[in-house]
Amino acid sequence: MKVFKVISKSCFTFFLILFSLNGFASNVNWSGLYRIEGYSIKNSEFNSKGRQKDYGLSHLILRPSVVAADGLTIYSQFHIFNSATYPNSQVGQVFGNGPYSSGTANSFPNSNAGAQNQEEETLKVSQLYLSLVQEYGQLLVGRVPIHFGLGMYHNAGMGLFDHWYDNRDMVGYKIIMGNMWFLPMMAKVNEGELNYNRDITDFLFHFQYDNPESEIEMGLFWQIRKAGSAGGNDGPLVDPSGSNYWGAGATVASIDSENINLYVKKDTDRWMLGLEAGFQKGDIGVIDGNGSKVTQSGFGLAFEAAYRPEEGKSDFGLKAGIASGDDRSTTNEYEGYLFDRNYNIGFLMMNHTLGQADFMNTSINGGGPKSGENSEVDVETVSNVLYLAPSMTYHWSEKWSSQFMLVTGWLQQNTNSYLNNQTSKDLGYELDLSLTFLPKKGITWVNEIGLLMPGDAFKGDGNLDATFGYGMSSKAAISF
Repeated sequence: MKVFKVISKSCFTFFLILFSLNGFASNVNWSGLYRIEGYSIKNSEFNSKGRQKDYGLSHLILRPSVVAADGLTIYSQFHIFNSATYPNSQVGQVFGNGPYSSGTANSFPNSNAGAQNQEEETLKVSQLYLSLVQEYGQLLVGRVPIHFGLGMYHNAGMGLFDHWYDNRDMVGYKIIMGNMWFLPMMAKVNEGELNYNRDITDFLFHFQYDNPESEIEMGLFWQIRKAGSAGGNDGPLVDPSGSNYWGAGATVASIDSENINLYVKKDTDRWMLGLEAGFQKGDIGVIDGNGSKVTQSGFGLAFEAAYRPEEGKSDFGLKAGIASGDDRSTTNEYEGYLFDRNYNIGFLMMNHTLGQADFMNTSINGGGPKSGENSEVDVETVSNVLYLAPSMTYHWSEKWSSQFMLVTGWLQQNTNSYLNNQTSKDLGYELDLSLTFLPKKGITWVNEIGLLMPGDAFKGDGNLDATFGYGMSSKAAISF
């Protein structure tokens, strides 16, 4: 019966496509992005050692689309020069990727010390999907990018310097009704053995309202994830430090989780207001060390505002929000909420790992310092924090602009042993200065400096240092 349903759905999709084609074409369109970035961050651990993190990145993204017939387009996204350290990302390749990266190199040409070239790179594909546009809707089949609202939780990584992305292998049909559309989707996150029901499946629903006349957008994104205990589910059991987050003896379990995001935005010529809220509940796929199922109950809120006066050369902006933190005393419930890594507040704070301990409790998502050191790229995200970031942008000319941003924040929970006796949750203050140059259409060059005076929160129980740190970057993007 199950096989019959799968075959019948596949045949139905095939004939729907076949009989909807009006005429064939052979048109291939190309777009993409090339970026090169350099970073230098001094004393991100805020201690007397004052380590300096210097690295460069380069990355090429190609987005070819094939118009196979009227209304039928095949979209794709290719990545060239990728990171071996951060797979399934668009971080890019570091400058200086030697021909021998692991083990013992003792002979030419495997020796990095005697190398005359760099390691060869591979081509990665993050998107490949079919789009069939009809009079009242659109069929989507394949590996599709996922983005919603302000990008707080679902973020496809389409920004010039976004290093991460969201996608799904899915089938969905967008139903368009005037200014509204509905997109129900079913996505296969992981396919287990083909003859067993051991899959991880997402059921997604996206509602969107766009009114160009009133300049208002609003939407809802609802995600339900389900999997049996044997459904290929590895669960978020171990953090990058190697310790079991849920206690000794924790095991995997069935997943039945739910994420709901809502947003509204009004964007005029002179001002913009945007608000997105996210809520989580359900079983996340773990049984803790005490034998209890771990549930989630986190929430997040992101607010953005901009004011662009008709006269003058200055624009004003504001980012503010909150992400709940996990109470580590309750091992059977995860109260933390993790923003998408692409949603950046400051240059350093909530973007690069800071301090000597996981104060924002993001190690479960790959963030936080590792053994008291910060040797990662921008893996940090917003969690367990209330933040505020006003900014001003001054446009010197059509090509040159400067931005000044002040970032501050406060922790929400005492999330590790360093914070048990803590009285202050102040993360301190960061001043970001940037200079942007647009020499030609499609070319952007950004230079940044971030100055951070850490707050008492980074001192933990008083045994850690919290000295001044700073960072600089220069990055350029060419979009075509």
